[in-house]
This record gives sequence, structure tokens and C-alpha cells, in this order.
Amino acid sequence: MRTIFTVTALLATISTPSAGYVDTPQCRRDLATTEASFSATLRDLERNKSSVIAQRCPSFRRHVEVMRKASGVFRKCSTGRERQENVGQMDGSIADFLEIIARHCR
Repeated sequence: MRTIFTVTALLATISTPSAGYVDTPQCRRDLATTEASFSATLRDLERNKSSVIAQRCPSFRRHVEVMRKASGVFRKCSTGRERQENVGQMDGSIADFLEIIARHCR
């Protein structure tokens, strides 16, 4: 799934804030929390990948919530190209998962 790859690649960039990121204690905390939340939700998605898709709906919904929070963190804690790319990737991934939820979840 493209979305999982995108999120995994994104995690690599937020684990070591650098140029393009706001270097404040709050943003460092928010980025670390975001990374931990992504890791947890990705493990959940991976653990449930062989389940019937309808049974994976709670995992999909949790993942969307994590991505929405992450998008807010990226809006606040990144700048320039990093901000544009990260927010764009989150918004695209959110749209992908919302489509899956709309098609398969009640």
C-alpha cells in the first residue's frame, strides 16, 4: 500500500529534526509523539493485515486520527518545502484511508 510506504519514509525524516523543522522544545516533543503514534498505528495495521477488511476498520480509523494529528504537527513544526511535502503526504494518505473506510466500513 502506497500510504504505508509514504508514512514509513516520513517517519525517517521526523526522527531527526533538521532544516525545515521548527526547533523548539514543544515541536521536538510533538514530533517525537507523532513518531511514536505512527509506529504504534503501523504495527497495528501490520498485525491486522491478514484479517477480513471489515475487521480492520477500527485500525483504519485510528490511523486516520493519528495522521490528522500529525498533519497539524507538521503544519506547526515544519517550514518551507518540508512543510509542504509532509502536510501534502498526510492529506493524501488521509484521503486514501477515508476512501477505504467509505467503501468497506460501517
